[in-house]
Amino acid sequence: MKKFIFSAAILLATAFSLNAQEVKEQDPAAHQARVFPSPVEHIYFHSNVLNADKNFSVMLPKSYSKEPDRRYPVVYMLHGAGENDWEWANIAVSMISEAITMITNDGSAAECIVVFPNANEAGHMGYFNQPDWKYEDYFFNELMPCIDKRYRTIPDKGHRAIGGLSMGGGGSFNYGMRHPELFSSVYAISAAVSPALFDTAQANPSVLPQSMNGGNYTAEQIEEAKSVYFVLDCGDDDFLFDANVATYQQMKKNGMKVQFRCFDGAHASYYWYDALRRAMVYFTRHFSEQM
Repeated sequence: MKKFIFSAAILLATAFSLNAQEVKEQDPAAHQARVFPSPVEHIYFHSNVLNADKNFSVMLPKSYSKEPDRRYPVVYMLHGAGENDWEWANIAVSMISEAITMITNDGSAAECIVVFPNANEAGHMGYFNQPDWKYEDYFFNELMPCIDKRYRTIPDKGHRAIGGLSMGGGGSFNYGMRHPELFSSVYAISAAVSPALFDTAQANPSVLPQSMNGGNYTAEQIEEAKSVYFVLDCGDDDFLFDANVATYQQMKKNGMKVQFRCFDGAHASYYWYDALRRAMVYFTRHFSEQM
């Protein structure tokens, strides 16, 4: 009997102990190869265009401080709706830094300066000019010149690329279409795009929210954008899959340089994290033609 009471007491104590434990999720980064991450600067300047202080983050190559005479290609990576320059794809920039460091360490991607802009403010969001949010003017007239002045970039089309996800995928895609003289390649991930924007006979149909597009492309823009290499990368379970396929088909019909890439996945962070690696390798391929 005493043995039974003693055993019961142990079971009760164990149960109480388990109930008292706080269960927490593991850190995904703890299961990745640990490498010394590249330095990241979180900075801002006052934008005269937006009349506000605008944050942005910059990831520098690991060799940046060791090779003061070296200049680097630059990549702009645009976040999605509701995110900012501290979180790309809902993934902390520190983890993004680690991922890019790993892929440059093994030689798959070139060392680059990677810029994470912030297109999200209270009451405003998006990469295109709106009546009280001239973000596109800010990006091209203030942010890009600031990056080229502050950092040792190679400030030409051949060494500049742009990418993004979701809303930022649509932003990067449209920036490449509307400013083809500035970018060698575009990698649009799970992008908010529309094939209707290639209908040059229409004038600004409301196919997407204003925060996601800058109007239909002209015949001249389509022709000039043939100098840019595009990728549309979208998961097979993504709700934007059909729009991406149809946009790819429109681009092929217009004789543009475009690839479509599809893997198993939805509109989710895990897909975008993997796509980031694919994007950096793709950018490098076209930088290498210039370096």
